[in-house]
Amino acid sequence: MWNSMGTNNYLVALSLFVLLPHLTSSKIELVDNGYRNIVIAIHKAVPENPQLIDKIKEMLKEASNYLYVATRFRVFFKEVKILLPDTWTPKPDLYKKATTETYSQANVIIAGLKSTKGDEPYTLQYGGCGKEGRYTHFTPNYLLNDTFIQVYGRRGKVFVHEWAHLRWGVFDEYNKYQPFYKEGEHYRVTKCPKDLSGKVCLGNDCSKCNLENASDPPKEGCVFLPEMHQETSSSIMYSPLLKSINQFCDKSNHNQDAPNDQNRFCNLKSTWEVILESEDLRNANEATDLGSVEPQFTVMQERKTALCLVLDVSRSMSESQRLTRLQQASTLFIEKIAKEGSFIGIVTFNNIAYVKKGLTYISGDDVRKTLVNALPTKAEGGTNICSGLLEAFEVLSSDDGSTEGDEILLITGSEDSGISSCFETVKKSGTKIHIIAMGQSATKELEMLSEMTNGRRAHASDNFNSNGLVEAFVELSEGQIQLESIGGTQEPGDSLVGDTYIDSEVGFNTTFLVTWLTDVKPDIFISDPDGKEYLTKDFQLEEKTTAGTLIIPGKAKTGKWSYSVQNTANQAQPMTISITSQPSGAKFESVVVKTHLQQTDEPPYTLVIYAEVFKNFMPVHNAKVIAIVETASTKIITVTLQDNGAGADLVKDDGIYSSFMTDYDGIGRYNFKVQVSRLHTATKEAAGHTSGAMYVQGYLENGTVHLNPPKLAIDDEDFPVEDFVRTKSGGTFMVKVVPPANQDVFPPCQITDLSAELLNNTVTLAWTAPGDDMDKGTVAEYEIRKSKQAVHLRDNFHNATQINTSSIIPLTARSREEFSFDLEEEEKVNNSAIFFAVVSCDESLLASDVSNIARVVIYHPSPKSRDPDTSNQNRKLTVGLAVSLVTIILCSVLGLIVFIINKRNSGMTVLDEEHVR
Repeated sequence: MWNSMGTNNYLVALSLFVLLPHLTSSKIELVDNGYRNIVIAIHKAVPENPQLIDKIKEMLKEASNYLYVATRFRVFFKEVKILLPDTWTPKPDLYKKATTETYSQANVIIAGLKSTKGDEPYTLQYGGCGKEGRYTHFTPNYLLNDTFIQVYGRRGKVFVHEWAHLRWGVFDEYNKYQPFYKEGEHYRVTKCPKDLSGKVCLGNDCSKCNLENASDPPKEGCVFLPEMHQETSSSIMYSPLLKSINQFCDKSNHNQDAPNDQNRFCNLKSTWEVILESEDLRNANEATDLGSVEPQFTVMQERKTALCLVLDVSRSMSESQRLTRLQQASTLFIEKIAKEGSFIGIVTFNNIAYVKKGLTYISGDDVRKTLVNALPTKAEGGTNICSGLLEAFEVLSSDDGSTEGDEILLITGSEDSGISSCFETVKKSGTKIHIIAMGQSATKELEMLSEMTNGRRAHASDNFNSNGLVEAFVELSEGQIQLESIGGTQEPGDSLVGDTYIDSEVGFNTTFLVTWLTDVKPDIFISDPDGKEYLTKDFQLEEKTTAGTLIIPGKAKTGKWSYSVQNTANQAQPMTISITSQPSGAKFESVVVKTHLQQTDEPPYTLVIYAEVFKNFMPVHNAKVIAIVETASTKIITVTLQDNGAGADLVKDDGIYSSFMTDYDGIGRYNFKVQVSRLHTATKEAAGHTSGAMYVQGYLENGTVHLNPPKLAIDDEDFPVEDFVRTKSGGTFMVKVVPPANQDVFPPCQITDLSAELLNNTVTLAWTAPGDDMDKGTVAEYEIRKSKQAVHLRDNFHNATQINTSSIIPLTARSREEFSFDLEEEEKVNNSAIFFAVVSCDESLLASDVSNIARVVIYHPSPKSRDPDTSNQNRKLTVGLAVSLVTIILCSVLGLIVFIINKRNSGMTVLDEEHVR
């Protein structure tokens, strides 16, 4: 018997602390049946319109009541924060200053439309069934234009539909790509529940769409139009438009046959079953005596904040050139990244804290230089992190008497057993604390500071080549885009060389930062697409640090740039180059990359690395995405991320690139970054697969067809994407235990894209090959089973009928597998279905989870319906003959009647004459 999911005497335990973005719902709290700390944020590019605030409030008020009923009186929305951008007019009497809330971490975003999706509400979710989504997206137009209500439903109901995606990880019960499916000798509508009433129509005509012949699929353009008034109350995940719908499909009425995402990703479970398994509803009882379930709203606004650098100068910072690298990165931040008009202060600490520079208004190069001159140059003494934080609070409160909404960047490489003594003060401060841990000796509780304040977290190893500290500083500025960040130790005379690409949507304030270790500066060469050269003499060399910067004036030329950094010292030395830029102000948004980590809930606690690659909220296809992981021992591990809908990747071509990580090298802090590029390949941005409320094309009411306006056409070919490169820091996570080198703990990953086709009684199964360790390597064998009941495969796989797979020679992971076999004679029963599933096994007998379930329908058309075209011709011929026959008969009858009448009149005369004779 195979060992399912790698259960053995050894379990890998990974405790992960992940740099933002987190799954956005992680900060939401459920207290006394009410959801609190929900953040709805408006993008800075949205024009100021106070009506948006009112519409958001209306939506959430309606949604709270609807959610309360939909969850059978269990939960509702208690407290909601509406976050306005700093581009809107400040109104301190109406808008509270934001503290730790940000647009990038909001649960719901209000932003410009996604070009190919128009104003369609949707939720970005890629973690799988039962996993929280990233965010829900509404456009301003959707909120302000009431015509959308007639195609999606009331906004409050739509919000609950999206909330189920976002919070509980359920999926849609419709399928816009496969609206009908075969069931026996008929076609059926992809919906839940099955008894949802309506008609299939072609425009206003509901007589042209025939579902009764499985060999004659519905005509193109046929759509299901539901009855507006239903006898059933389910299901919200099919369409919240219908008036009677206020429940989720449950076990009693779930349609397991429908080819929708809910069945595919949740193993045929109903949405209500998945919701009940969530932590929220497992512990939430019915609450019928709550009184009002109307949420309370707080309107907040992002404003210019003050930042205090809190820098460790204890003796541990003198190790491994930590202080030197801190100076380099801090100088870059102060001189090139910090925005004009912002406030910066500097505090250092060892045993005690020192204010090196109070809050300083950034206005010009001279001010920046005074801040750089205040950076520490000496490291000695012990460590008291809390002293530095408390001193920083004093600095931050010097402008307005409050620390709320301000920020601290804490950089330390030291242990400190007393760090928890100021946790309560930190929680009450309203200050966001970002942390950078330098080296492996930084205190293990450090990440708790950023966790409790919603701050960012990063790790800079003692490997000078990693460039992690500079990358962490770049992450602090949302306006900076990292193009390249590489490093390496070069022997005397050797060079760090490469190319980068600047696309047309970036290019302003393009900065090349070069660092080295010795006092001998390198020979630097930069060339733009037109061949213009920039040399070492063109770089600004910092006085206190071994670093140089070059800022390209105006907008950097679009195209390929080349660089070379040659070591001119007489000894080997590490050197790095970091290239950043800012958006050019082009019509369209530039390519945006975001990262995320997710750990599985069960042994062996595998780690999944995700990268979102989007442009104008649309997925970018065919990009090359590589995750570079630096282990605790500074070993570099590369992981290729793919958007192929297999393994760790949920959906193909949705712009989410992902892969499992199974290689570890010691315990401690790991950090990672993602490099994304498109160079000379057919990359494009296109409509992606997302979860969201269905655009209802029409409905029936009192027997009358009501058609909605046609939906904005989606062109899946869309827009080409020019050459580009991006580097995105992913942050840090902690590995507390690693598997023994001689023990296999990772099974093959689950097959999630199994498909089945039937042709002439031969079944062909196809799937993407998993690996020996999740999606790496090659499995030992496959076990394929079949059943006439899908749930039998799901719940009792090993008791289902096994198919002989001895002829399969497994291919390497991510290859495409196919396997064909003939149906047994007794299986060729007309109008029946057979279901299939696969489990893979590695050489250690570790087995994967059961795959998604595929099926074939056995249908032998009768001679009358075997050929739809011939059948239609015969039907027309029959109708024509019948009409002709009826015409002949009618003519004959009429002729006979006329004849009889005439005969009768003539006959009466003859008889009279004969009678006379």
